[in-house]
Amino acid sequence: MIINPVKEIFFLFNEVAIFILFGFFIAGVLHIIFPDSVIKKHLGKNTFGSVIKSTVFGIPLPLCSCGVIPVAASLRNAGASKGASISFLISTPQVGADSFFITYSLLGPVFAFFRIIASIITAIVAGITVNIYSRKEELKVSDKPCINLLREPFFKRAKSLFGYIQFEVFGAIANTLIIGIIIAGAISAFVPDSFFIRYLNYPFLSMIIMLGVGIPLYVCASASTPIAAALIMKGISPGAALVFLLTGPATNAITISTVVKSMGKKIAVVYIVSIAVISIALGYFLNIITLKYGFSKIISASGHYMLPLYVKYIGTITLTGMFLLHYFKKFYLDNIRKNEMATDKIRLNVNGMSCMHCASSVKKAVEAIGETLDIDVDLKEKFVQFNIKNKNRITEVKKSIIAAGFEII
Repeated sequence: MIINPVKEIFFLFNEVAIFILFGFFIAGVLHIIFPDSVIKKHLGKNTFGSVIKSTVFGIPLPLCSCGVIPVAASLRNAGASKGASISFLISTPQVGADSFFITYSLLGPVFAFFRIIASIITAIVAGITVNIYSRKEELKVSDKPCINLLREPFFKRAKSLFGYIQFEVFGAIANTLIIGIIIAGAISAFVPDSFFIRYLNYPFLSMIIMLGVGIPLYVCASASTPIAAALIMKGISPGAALVFLLTGPATNAITISTVVKSMGKKIAVVYIVSIAVISIALGYFLNIITLKYGFSKIISASGHYMLPLYVKYIGTITLTGMFLLHYFKKFYLDNIRKNEMATDKIRLNVNGMSCMHCASSVKKAVEAIGETLDIDVDLKEKFVQFNIKNKNRITEVKKSIIAAGFEII
């Protein structure tokens, strides 16, 4: 029976909205408590402990698959081992505060915590494997200035909490999040119940298929969650869904090409193989647990139904407002910029920007060099333009942007 897809999308949106908002708030609090300088201090070392720390730091950070790339590159430039950089590159996009609460709301606490544990295991094993493989290589510590070492005052971070949540965290995943909800709603509406049990009742094969889909696909942790939940409800095994949740956010064409460029093809192969093998193993283990203890005990969304209806509606209205503000600001700026190409501004073409977090990192890199004014980052056209009092410092601006993990074209 075909269900109205609009009703399914609205139902799903209404169920997860309040949890998404709570996750965004937690992400903002983490940003205030743990500034970039603290993270850089603990992760920028070539030790076994740095792999553990990079994984632990990466789990709660609200960085998407593309937003984590310049941060990981910056860690590498600061002297972090390849293993630490890889573990950070894996754990950070796989699950964050926002995606944890979405998972909790759709698939229950057991699956949500299992997802975190799986992310930790994947990142640590992959990071250690890379470190062992490359232990004989001499790590070169860059003497470039590092933007993330600059300390931003606590009260300044706290004051900018709303802007950080709305324009950096939410702005980075807004498009993929709404697409993920729409896809999940479409699956719920058009795919018959138990479809995968009927036509793909081979758990190991379904995990291989999800592996093939997840590795090259760009999808953030939050957007992948409703899709995985919809697939499970249509009969796909929990293990296959977990494989998709682990590989989709942690690997994509952009990330793989970045690893190849910064660490070499062999490290990239180790990185992909490690994620693939560990994901399949953990998915298989989750399937065994599900068979032993029962589907309802492992996959349960009963927690979010306990919320009063008015709380869900508050979440829906608030999140809708955030979407409207995001797209209004984006549309407004895109049109204004066409008429603001001032001739007295310095313009630098920047390669590597792919989300709002990237744009924010570039802006901070330019701000770090004194005497810069009216900084404007165009994410669509891939450039930053600004006024600078002393043009002799343009070289410093370029170095600062490069140190943040981007390229000047």
